[in-house]
Amino acid sequence: MDRAEDSRKIEDLVEKYGDDVLRICFVYTKDYAAAQDLFQETFIKVYNNLKNFRGDSSEKTWIIRIAINICKDYLKSAWIKRFIFLDEIKENSSTDVEGLVIDEIKKHEVIKAVLNLPPKYREVILLYYYFDFNTIEIAKTIGISETAVRSRLKRARDQLKNIFNEGEVVDYEG
Repeated sequence: MDRAEDSRKIEDLVEKYGDDVLRICFVYTKDYAAAQDLFQETFIKVYNNLKNFRGDSSEKTWIIRIAINICKDYLKSAWIKRFIFLDEIKENSSTDVEGLVIDEIKKHEVIKAVLNLPPKYREVILLYYYFDFNTIEIAKTIGISETAVRSRLKRARDQLKNIFNEGEVVDYEG
């Protein structure tokens, strides 16, 4: 491929998978500005490695794996501080505000619980439930066996059950 074809290809990939990459970067960093930077870094790396893509997995799996690796490298850096930003609750006069608040609290409790899981469990939960990856895609994306993915999913679910049964949801500590 020449550079013009590469440019068209990368535009197509950004159009197809950009939202997923940005979301995964945000989920890892909890910082929208950092997520945007990592999004750009991901697609620069994809662009530079287009000719190396062998097709062993889907384009989406390949790109998400690159994004995850870039996010992990970013989070390993000593100077980074992580925060979780909670969504603002928007009031709507035609809906039950109390019900919305309760729903938001429950959603944030689940998010906090997932974010407090050890990274290897958090990762598979997010890919499985949030990004709708199947266990085969997760295995290819993070470079472990499908059996290990299923095992991590089970252990993560068990930990989440314990957290909610014991009522021990605490603020995310990164």
